[in-house]
Amino acid sequence: MIRPSLSLLLGLSLATLAGGVERATYNSAGALTALICDGAEVPVRGEFVVEFGQGVRSSLQPHDQRSPIWREGRELRWRGVSTFANSSQAQFAAAWTEAEDGVALVGSATAGGPPPAGAPAAATRAWPLLVESVDYVIDLPRTLFAGGRIDGTSAALATTRPSNPQFFQATVDRLAFVDAQQNWRLELQLDQPRAVTVSDRWENDDRSYRVRIRLGGGLWPHGESFKLAVNFKLSGRAHASLAHVTIDPHTPRYPFDGFGGNFCFNTQTPVADYLLENLEHAWARFELKGVAWDRERDQPGPQLVRDFELMQRVQRMGLPWIISLWRLPERYYSDPNQKPAGTFHRKIADARWPEFLDLIGSYLLHLKKNYGAEPDMFSFNEPDLGVDIGFNGPEHRDMIKRIGAHLESLGLKTRLLLGDTANPRDSHKYVLPTAADPAAMRYVRALSFHSWGNGTPQQYRAWGDVADWTQLPLLVGEAGVDPGSWRNRMFDSYAYGLREARQYQELLRDTRPQTLLFWEYTEDYGVVRVGDDQRLEPTGRFYFLKHFSNLSPRHGQVVASSSDQPDVLVSAFAKGDVLVVHLVNTGPACEAQLAGLPAGPWRQIVTTETEGFKEAPAPTLDAPLALPARSFTTLVRSPR
Repeated sequence: MIRPSLSLLLGLSLATLAGGVERATYNSAGALTALICDGAEVPVRGEFVVEFGQGVRSSLQPHDQRSPIWREGRELRWRGVSTFANSSQAQFAAAWTEAEDGVALVGSATAGGPPPAGAPAAATRAWPLLVESVDYVIDLPRTLFAGGRIDGTSAALATTRPSNPQFFQATVDRLAFVDAQQNWRLELQLDQPRAVTVSDRWENDDRSYRVRIRLGGGLWPHGESFKLAVNFKLSGRAHASLAHVTIDPHTPRYPFDGFGGNFCFNTQTPVADYLLENLEHAWARFELKGVAWDRERDQPGPQLVRDFELMQRVQRMGLPWIISLWRLPERYYSDPNQKPAGTFHRKIADARWPEFLDLIGSYLLHLKKNYGAEPDMFSFNEPDLGVDIGFNGPEHRDMIKRIGAHLESLGLKTRLLLGDTANPRDSHKYVLPTAADPAAMRYVRALSFHSWGNGTPQQYRAWGDVADWTQLPLLVGEAGVDPGSWRNRMFDSYAYGLREARQYQELLRDTRPQTLLFWEYTEDYGVVRVGDDQRLEPTGRFYFLKHFSNLSPRHGQVVASSSDQPDVLVSAFAKGDVLVVHLVNTGPACEAQLAGLPAGPWRQIVTTETEGFKEAPAPTLDAPLALPARSFTTLVRSPR
């Protein structure tokens, strides 16, 4: 059978993106996290909350990886169950619609949890909940509205603490907040008159004007629902200052191989092939599926064969690549069959280490013999956090010596990847026991951390400092923003892509890595959607990656660059006569005055929320460059 080219499966033109312009952002439970107006993400937050009294409160829409919460496909509709500290439960539903002038919520909060799967409703104990209140809570950013007012009332949004933090209380069906400059205006339209309070709050680093819409309280019978409909309309003009951007192509900072990606989970998807064909690659990372290999080593099944073929393909492309282990069969652990699947920080039983070494050694030898593929490095995934197998720093050092010696004895070129930690936040300390041990370092080929949750510039720079000290390449083994956004596909938005692009720019500025490996090049955190008819639909996030991967020169240098505006982030790459400048504008439309660029010829490629990777007119270097709202612009100077 002839396999059709993946390019024929595309459902849309490469220049046009699906969907309308986003008006809001949400967490994985459908709670509002920001409203988008005139290119600005304004952090207006909203969620259902239960108050029990004595300071005990709980969100019905938590952004975590545990609560049973479901989203209806890619629709803006969620429902779920929350279990409170006192073991009682409540359910919520939230359905959002977006329009040009705002967003609307129709939602509910219901006492009690659903019956167990397959059980009749009568099987659930119908105990009522005793609560102080059930509310819909909206937090307005204080920095934006301080000094303003609640329109049509005498209530001011004071800059200093009011004598009564709860400075407004009324029964209303409409409320409007106006900033001090009378520019920004947020209107709330309720489905009926409701008791509403507004308070000035400051909790740790979080300050806001909190709007509390009371839905009910007291004895809350099982199955009783409080329903709410509310419209949010934000208007105003976002102000963006001229960005002064400087590029110094004559000041190289560090070598950079190029961008890469992870092919770990759900590798049988056609998305993996599409991304291999349509992005340029410098590195790759795969999962060593230990459970499947233990079961199928005599006759590998389709999943393992697919992995082996992808590894062979990457090997033939001449790319360096990593293989990482997540989990093992239960018998290998020190506490077999005693912990739920996915439990962190499992330990390999001492008596099982010889069998474990044989497991990974036989896998790598099979791969080398039958597919001509051999990874450059092996790691345990996030061993500091233990996802799923954990080591402390000294144990990590000893593991490297033990596995390194074994792989060397088998005649394999594979060495160890040091770290591969779960996040960048002070995790460089984890690798220091190994870095101080020459016997361990002889088996180490590179350093790695994962960028989940971001880090401060100082935390990023600490990893670069360790790389300089050890004279090892530094890799960002998993480049990603939110480790919980796999849930309910919250990664699948243009706004999330902007967060990823911002993080990439910050990593390039502060960390000095040799590569960034995107998580991941499959449908898990996918940048290409697979339709019901198997047609592939690239998203804005795909085009962001295409800017980085396909326009940056392979094996070039990151050169000095800077921007004086926080919403405009810059990175620059040089190789010979080629110079590439990436400009990510996460805010409203603005202009950038560029300094330091040599004469052309220059190309300009732009991605916005409605068009992907569009060739734009060549820039005029002595005039300010227009940067569209929430956009990615790349300037490319090609050799004459």
